[in-house]
Amino acid sequence: MSVFQSKEQKDLLMTLLKVLGGHKVEVAFDGSSDSGSIDYVSLLDQEGKDIDLSNATFDWYERSSEFEAGKWQVRYKPYLAMPVRDILQNICENALEDSGHDWYNNDGGYGTLNIDLTTTPPAISLSVSIRYTHTNDYEIDLNEEEEEENE
Repeated sequence: MSVFQSKEQKDLLMTLLKVLGGHKVEVAFDGSSDSGSIDYVSLLDQEGKDIDLSNATFDWYERSSEFEAGKWQVRYKPYLAMPVRDILQNICENALEDSGHDWYNNDGGYGTLNIDLTTTPPAISLSVSIRYTHTNDYEIDLNEEEEEENE
């Protein structure tokens, strides 16, 4: 399954990000206790400075999943002039869903979706860190201390 509706859609988006001056995309997420969220979405220029995406839009196909006839069905709905920031968030959410990692329950997890626009084709990766609690259990027999006191 792909986070993109088609290769053409992916290629057009990557071209748009480059035209906007982008060299790198970072989408950070964090979650725990049955919830998770995207913390920030950044398109960075060659100096690592944020590029303003407030007015940038792009025609997009938003992905959704529905459970039908005993299995998950993926559908893509056309969305005209979707904000680029929302598209990048959508890509990260789709990648997290496809990864199968539970980054939002219990101790949760965190990470980033990274797109390196300086390579051809752009390198897209998802880095996920899962938190977990490690417990060391100890049992101490206090009866021995009582026997020593009675002697």
